Amino acid sequence: MTDLPDGLEPLASVLARDERWWSIGDRTLEQHHALIEGLALHGGAPRDVQQHYENARNTWLYAFFNYRLLQVALMQIHVAGEAAIKARAKMEGLNTDKFTLKALLDTALERRWLLDVNFEASAYRAEREAEHLAMLRFMGVPHTPFVGPLHEQDFAKGLVEAFRHIRNALAHGEVHLKPNLSWEFMAVRDLINQLFPSL
Repeated sequence: MTDLPDGLEPLASVLARDERWWSIGDRTLEQHHALIEGLALHGGAPRDVQQHYENARNTWLYAFFNYRLLQVALMQIHVAGEAAIKARAKMEGLNTDKFTLKALLDTALERRWLLDVNFEASAYRAEREAEHLAMLRFMGVPHTPFVGPLHEQDFAKGLVEAFRHIRNALAHGEVHLKPNLSWEFMAVRDLINQLFPSL
């Protein structure tokens, strides 16, 4: 027997938690909402970029009732990130019609619009590494770092590469269903916030 695609949600169960959420835990609607509410923009971005981001947050919220909306939320958060990069490029006087997404992301790195220190996921990486080395020294464990000093855009470069890959996969119809999109939302939130610093 083949799997059938999810059809239109029956009216009687529109506001019922999708049963597929039970396989990953017992998160309540209130907990789900609080998680998403905590991933807000600071408000410096243009209105259309903010709306793309809010569309993504609301889609993730409503995935509580229809699990497959996670795919749409993931696609929409990438739309928000792409809209932000284009809006910042236009602010800088660039003709975005002449740039691919790859070229725009490369420009964002070259012009230092994106720095690791402004991403929550990497902001304290150097301090954590220093603490780890101090602990090893205290314990008398010899340690030679396998990497040199941290570059100010290591995380940003990795994020840009992941952004390109995931966005292209989504654009070509690949299915990505993961229940917790916190990392993606946090990364794009931080990207948008640093492209448009709060006034």
